[in-house]
Amino acid sequence: MIKMTIKLSGGNLPTLTPQQASTIKRDAALGAVLSVRGNFVKLAQRSGSRHFWHDAAALTQLAPEEEDGKAVILVRKKGVRLHYKGGTVRPTGRPSEFTGKPTKSLLIPFEDSPLRKRGVALRELGYSPQQIHVIKSRNGCPLLVAQQQLKTRSNLIWLGKLVRATTHQPRPEVLPTQQEIRKAAIHGAQQSIKAIFSK
Repeated sequence: MIKMTIKLSGGNLPTLTPQQASTIKRDAALGAVLSVRGNFVKLAQRSGSRHFWHDAAALTQLAPEEEDGKAVILVRKKGVRLHYKGGTVRPTGRPSEFTGKPTKSLLIPFEDSPLRKRGVALRELGYSPQQIHVIKSRNGCPLLVAQQQLKTRSNLIWLGKLVRATTHQPRPEVLPTQQEIRKAAIHGAQQSIKAIFSK
């Protein structure tokens, strides 16, 4: 999860009630949230991602309460922080959902894998443990496949490759720049002020 705090400050309008001032601050913060969501949608369009970045946009919200007078934006999609900050991911060692043994590898779905296309976890594909197999590629890399029994033959569904770890470089473009967030917050506040004074 990514947690962003935004300090909302600006000139005081003496004609505003405390409730109106609070509404303007809230709308400014929502403008910042829209900026972050919009950036995730752009990443999805650029990368051709069907689920991940759209899910990230849907799971980006404004916290209901401020912290020390600052608005809090929460990005709850798992994995976004890794894309943004970078780092190395290793197996958790928790029991595998199929073998029951400690997990020693990470599954990286192929581009045309049903895991990637449907945006689901392995257990959600509906295969039994007996249908899941590990085979070795020509270069020795272990691959995970599902064996689907048809009427006259069996068919292999290529799921992905198994690796010991993955390393990700930081990607600052995962989040909008401070200037972009500030611009979006100002726009949100301006729209809020217009709405208040047009009544």
